[in-house]
Amino acid sequence: MTRIRWKALLPALLLALLLAACQDGKNVSGVLEEIQTDDDGNLTAFVLKPAGSNKSVGVKMAEGTKVWPVGEGSWPSQEAVMADFLEDFQVGCQVSAWCYSRREKLETAEGERVPAYWAQIVDITGILEREAVTLRDGTALDMLEDPHFHDRTYRLADGTELLRVNDGGGPENRYVMGRESFDDLSETAKEKVRAYYEEQGLLYDEREELEKAYAAWKELGEDFACPLVGQDVTPAASSERIMYFTTSVTLPAEYDESVVTGLELCDAFDRETGERIDIPDLFAVPWEEVRRRLPELAGWRIDPAVAAEMAEALEPEWICFGQSELSVLFPAGSLPSNVIGQEGPPEEWKEPQAAGYHFSLDWQSIPEGFLQPWAIPKAPEDSGGAG
Repeated sequence: MTRIRWKALLPALLLALLLAACQDGKNVSGVLEEIQTDDDGNLTAFVLKPAGSNKSVGVKMAEGTKVWPVGEGSWPSQEAVMADFLEDFQVGCQVSAWCYSRREKLETAEGERVPAYWAQIVDITGILEREAVTLRDGTALDMLEDPHFHDRTYRLADGTELLRVNDGGGPENRYVMGRESFDDLSETAKEKVRAYYEEQGLLYDEREELEKAYAAWKELGEDFACPLVGQDVTPAASSERIMYFTTSVTLPAEYDESVVTGLELCDAFDRETGERIDIPDLFAVPWEEVRRRLPELAGWRIDPAVAAEMAEALEPEWICFGQSELSVLFPAGSLPSNVIGQEGPPEEWKEPQAAGYHFSLDWQSIPEGFLQPWAIPKAPEDSGGAG
């Protein structure tokens, strides 16, 4: 069956509105344990195990119960939605139901009577795919995917979570309050910007991250904490001529601590033509002068020896244009000195930096003539944008 896919933002917003409108109700959510049908195969009830609870809860389907659509597309009939819903509705998936508050009883297949509620709206919040991935040693991993967003979790057959992935997709999926967005580009620019990010793809290897997480789990046992990896493209700023987007990559730095590392890359596009503009071309001075002066503009916050290293190491894509400031991010390991947590003079610092380092400059602190006037973002209060 071909599933109708929906934009992630629409179901989330509409669901929130519907739930807010339900004054008399109760939310029931958890892992699907049991499915009950009538003689014709129609769904009549199901049983959930809420997170952190050892007691099951039943949900009964009424004639007027609605199921929430999954994916992208125009709003179809409830019959089409139900067909898609039942395709993904299987034991082990995650389900949320908004129910009437009146409590009743439901008998499970094992004869246990559990508390139950009549459903108003039912939503699958996690679609389970058994043996979705096989690791190099032959171990099969299940995948639980949020159908409304770009989140998925890989786990062992016993439910142990190995890796969480948050892939926000292209720039058309992200909106920031008070900023212009992908929708504010011309149609020509939209096509070119979308094509650019499709070609860029993921900047990390998901399969390798899975292998590393599995190896860490075998080594650390109970001390293992499920790590997060992800990539997101977000509107960062805009001027009359330019639209800026930031690609943010999140990767685990250490598997036995809650430490993450990552990367932020900035891209600038002409908002009418969609042509990508190289970061050095946004400055009114030569690139070598940009590399030297940016650390100097940060002033007292940076040791002169470290500033010299920054000027030598700086890459154009590490400069990010924001609506209220310009940020410079040095990824972990990009500077010879460890500028975080060290004591004594820089010549005594032994280890390379363990985490990224960044500094920011508000636009008022950047001297006139340093940037092209058309590259300077509009002030936040002057920008339009979709919320």
